[in-house]
Amino acid sequence: MSSLQISIVVLGLLAILGVIGYNWWQEKKAQERIKEQFPTNEHDALMQGIHAINPTEYDEPVFNVDNMTVTSASQTHDDESPDPLCEAVFDIRFHTPVLGSQLISHLQPLKVTGQKPIRYFAETSDGYNRVRLQPNEIYSSLQMAILLANRSGPLRLEEWDRAVVFADNIAQAFDGTIELANKEETLRRAVDLDELCGSSEAQVGMRLRLEGAQPVKAILAIAHRLGYVEYGAGHVRLHENGKPLFLLLLGGELSSEVRSAGVDFVELLIDVPNSQPVDQPFTRLSKAAFELAKALNAEVVDDQGQPLTPNNPVIEVMDKQLAEVYADLERKGFAAGSERAMRLFS
Repeated sequence: MSSLQISIVVLGLLAILGVIGYNWWQEKKAQERIKEQFPTNEHDALMQGIHAINPTEYDEPVFNVDNMTVTSASQTHDDESPDPLCEAVFDIRFHTPVLGSQLISHLQPLKVTGQKPIRYFAETSDGYNRVRLQPNEIYSSLQMAILLANRSGPLRLEEWDRAVVFADNIAQAFDGTIELANKEETLRRAVDLDELCGSSEAQVGMRLRLEGAQPVKAILAIAHRLGYVEYGAGHVRLHENGKPLFLLLLGGELSSEVRSAGVDFVELLIDVPNSQPVDQPFTRLSKAAFELAKALNAEVVDDQGQPLTPNNPVIEVMDKQLAEVYADLERKGFAAGSERAMRLFS
């Protein structure tokens, strides 16, 4: 290895250590503030009453709504709440009520820590729970719900540290106090959840080999005629209830991520945790694959590139295996196609 290459490696390691050190320093400042203002012993499960540090990232002036009582737009609770199975929750309580428009604006850049999304839930000044904050309501408290695991892995220490900085940022801006989840316990839960999900991860599909590279636009036009629609970053066939049955991949990529003008194969994929459970799912996939192959003048092949026929016995075997995976997901508490499963397997 040349001296230049060694220097590049050393600089890279220094940069990584710098990021880790900065995150540690930010959390350390918050912990010191906790000890100064609200002493706790080392066995406390939760660290209560944290005043926020003064972050450097978002310092726009924000004002509270003092001594104001405003009737909430809806006199009912929103149905959704933080998910204790797959999210860690930080509670932030405001000393004076906060106007929704100010809170919404402040939260916009604080929606993701690393590769883990953050959801926010608020309580209005007259006691109603909100998952969808309203500009003209005022709020007395906020919950940050940080996803513990997804397909990027379990919540990492640096993701936790950044979430703590976000919480301190909000509390400082709106004169609030924070109650954090226990860090060590939360990170252990994240690893356990990641392992549980990993044992139920499943994606199965069929490949269609085209006659040479075909234009992406032409493929999508034919797919549209057969009922495939845009969904998220790709195209899918939907169940009657609006949930995905299977996904269309172009050259192994989601339709929005294809950068070439043409591809020489397409795939239909059942992303099991994110799909609607149905009877004989692989049979349905097979029928759709041969239907699309006919329209594209393509050939359905296996992983070794050998042609498949519609009556291949492996189809029935796959139906039985998929039924077992769906049942396993249900037993573990994240049924396929549910919002919880879509969060965990994102």
